[in-house]
Amino acid sequence: MYAADYIDITINIINTVICLLILFFVMTSEYRKLKRSRIFIRIIIVNIIGLLVIITENIFNIKPIAENSILTKALIVLIPLFGPVILMFYIELIITILKEKTAISKGAKIAAYTAVILCIIDIITTIILLPLAMYYMTDLSHYMVLRELNNWLLFSRFLSFGCMITGVGLLIAYNKFLSIRELLTLLSYAVLPIIAILLELFLWRLTLINFSITLAVLIYYASIQSELSQQIKQKELELTKSKVSIMLSQIQPHFLYNALSAIVQLCDDDPVKAKKATLDFSAYLRSNMESLNDKGLISVEKELEHVKGYLDLEKTMYKETLNVVYNIEAAGFMLPPLSIQPIVENAVKHGIGQKEGGGTITISVRETESEFIVIVSDDGVGYNAENMIEDTQVHIGIENVRQRLKVQCGGTFEISSKSEKGTTAEIKIPKIIIKPL
Repeated sequence: MYAADYIDITINIINTVICLLILFFVMTSEYRKLKRSRIFIRIIIVNIIGLLVIITENIFNIKPIAENSILTKALIVLIPLFGPVILMFYIELIITILKEKTAISKGAKIAAYTAVILCIIDIITTIILLPLAMYYMTDLSHYMVLRELNNWLLFSRFLSFGCMITGVGLLIAYNKFLSIRELLTLLSYAVLPIIAILLELFLWRLTLINFSITLAVLIYYASIQSELSQQIKQKELELTKSKVSIMLSQIQPHFLYNALSAIVQLCDDDPVKAKKATLDFSAYLRSNMESLNDKGLISVEKELEHVKGYLDLEKTMYKETLNVVYNIEAAGFMLPPLSIQPIVENAVKHGIGQKEGGGTITISVRETESEFIVIVSDDGVGYNAENMIEDTQVHIGIENVRQRLKVQCGGTFEISSKSEKGTTAEIKIPKIIIKPL
């Protein structure tokens, strides 16, 4: 057994461990749901199998080839099979990513199909030549056998080069639709194996193709992590903007004007109530401003305290036409700030406020074995779904609440309404809280 065999075994064991770790992380991440990730997973699995075959063949090569079994001989010839299979997936990966970015021309599709056909020809010729190669493996060493099959190997390399060049051509043709990171990452699947093949001409006892593919897999995985990191940062930015947007929508000029006008009127009619209304108004503004700095979750008690302050202000303006009922049967759980208040405000403004004679808003909090449930219902005028979508401000506010509940605590938000009968909004938060971003 040559020193190169020991080097091969060591390198390929390391490659296998790296690929297994990457496979585990990809399979357990959200990324696995994408079509491109399923192709990437297939590339990793095929590469792992190829690495295991190479390791096994190198271990069996301790004895002369004549003393080895038929399995050993088969392993020698099976090694070149994995390259064209990975190249087929490589072309599929490129086409899949490009389709996500733009429409693919007919010429590009033909080029991709041609590359796949080249890989299939490579696979078929390998399978056909396998029995022939095994027939001649009598008293020759492993490397002498490969040299005897040199013409076939050159033909196989030619087909592989054709597939790689096709992939590179597609990437160059559509480079304007790819980020620099995506372009360099995909190019690594072609450039690195080409470099490995050239190096093998000088270091022919070493098989570097699988090492180059493992390196390309590692680069692609690093690209995935970078992309996921950017997506997380983008979500955080969107959530921050969403909170600011909600805050601005809550402190509407007309609401401020109406609240201050009501307080001014109370100063003449009932100074005691005017004082309380002023304190409620101050607490309302302070709570809204504090929510801008809340990056995590707050207790439901704190959120309900803010809601009560808002409703007390509204009752000052609506007087006897606004009734509020609290059915609080559960507490001690967390939720995003300003989750309940926007819903209550919609109930006041678009439900009770539009109903002649006013009505009642009921806020209920209860729990089951698996979740906490917050229900805000009113007996106002109600609405239909189309009208809600047309009212952009209401629609955006509801979507903001839904998105923040989903991302920050794994919660859900559903709303239903019947014209002239009222509206019911329901928040459900699982008891196993998802860590907020």
